[in-house]
Amino acid sequence: MKWITLEQVKAQCRIEPDFTEEDALLTSYGNAAEQGILRLLERSWEDVCENLSREDIDGGLTIAALMLAEHLYKHRGPTENVQPYQIPYNIDFWVKPYMRLANKEDNEQFNNTRYGCKNL
Repeated sequence: MKWITLEQVKAQCRIEPDFTEEDALLTSYGNAAEQGILRLLERSWEDVCENLSREDIDGGLTIAALMLAEHLYKHRGPTENVQPYQIPYNIDFWVKPYMRLANKEDNEQFNNTRYGCKNL
């Protein structure tokens, strides 16, 4: 795990620190949660480190990753009638402020391609 710890995942899931039988599983869920958050952000870990402050990572992104890891731990099978990005339902609240926005060149290229123009 890159920014959350096994101890944080255990605390989020209300698991005693000395209970170690599921540490490998919890670590897998923590890794998957972090990867999911990075996909939602449309950022790489390197980009996050370069462009976000430690407070941003320790705040909203950590909360989102812990919530997602806890959800994976408590719901070990598929969840019906819910899109994966909606689990947990309020994860967007924690992640959206840090999502990558398209840069000016991407917007210009999109607009030019969409309208079939060289320059607008």
